[in-house]
Amino acid sequence: MPGVVQAAPAGGGRGYSPVPMEYGIGIGGPLTMIGPMAKMVEDAGFESCWAAETTTTAFIACAAAIQATSTITVGTAIALAFPRSPTITAMETSDLDELSGGRFIIGLGTQVKRINEERFSVKFEHPAPKMKEYAEVMRTVWAANRGEDRVHEGRFYTVTRPVFGAKRNPPPRDVPIYFAAVGKIMARTCGEVADGLLAHPIASPKYCEEVIKPAIAEGAERAGRKPEACSLTTDWLISISDDVDMARREVKLQIAFYATTRTYTPILELHGKAHIVPDLRAALDAKDKERMISLIDDELCDAMAAVGPADEVKQKIDSWSHIADRLMCAGPWYGPDPGRMMENYMAIVETFGRK
Repeated sequence: MPGVVQAAPAGGGRGYSPVPMEYGIGIGGPLTMIGPMAKMVEDAGFESCWAAETTTTAFIACAAAIQATSTITVGTAIALAFPRSPTITAMETSDLDELSGGRFIIGLGTQVKRINEERFSVKFEHPAPKMKEYAEVMRTVWAANRGEDRVHEGRFYTVTRPVFGAKRNPPPRDVPIYFAAVGKIMARTCGEVADGLLAHPIASPKYCEEVIKPAIAEGAERAGRKPEACSLTTDWLISISDDVDMARREVKLQIAFYATTRTYTPILELHGKAHIVPDLRAALDAKDKERMISLIDDELCDAMAAVGPADEVKQKIDSWSHIADRLMCAGPWYGPDPGRMMENYMAIVETFGRK
């Protein structure tokens, strides 16, 4: 079976008996469709499904998915941390975990400075240490609700009253906390305090193996943890079609769009392509999609994505088999029309479902 890796102990990681790598998939669209979509991917055999937070909150979508399913893990990939109090996030997370019967994962991200300040009117400061403390506050809230005498007084957050009255059902566990990470600093923070790392769709196998995993290990050592305490969920751009040229163009445009964001430049640097970023930004500003596509060569496309007929795409899973605990399958969304996006999504479900 493609994608066989070494099994993870509880909490993630590699090093035990052979098991298949897990597959996750995103869910989205109108809220009325979230439940049926989650049930469909559960029935197809996916281990997890994930709701993003873009124009709508991820938490309501997760609630809809949880109520429509019974076995699949449901997570946010990602929910924004800084616009919310960590106490509120802990409360919402605990509620969703209770609703799901222990099937929830909270995936959190920082977003970029401009979005935090211009959309959410919140201060953006020292994101990695602030995220570390954010997780600590959440765990303080859960522990206090279980009856422990806990408060948090830190650099960014002070929570001296983590409990408001008696919770009807005290949280039986600390829900797994994952952080989205691209650079070394946040990846090290994941190794220190997070239960998992959510990688970016253009974080290639080479980047995850040479940059992300060593940084996780460094952070884990700093905190006195084992590296496998922080699992790695990678995200893979997939375009399935017998029209290979069309599939390749879809993925190239998506890579080009992502690559215009400065945060992702280190990934381009590792592949020797950082020099194209200014031209990509100019093409994006000019709304010149053909120019954006032309700037992504086949070598970079194949390093960051899988395109082509379903059987060929599935064979390419081996590039992740020794790196990731979970592979999240993702189709391009910047460019394809809704019909093509759904066609690709259904092809991904059929190709990577295990039933």
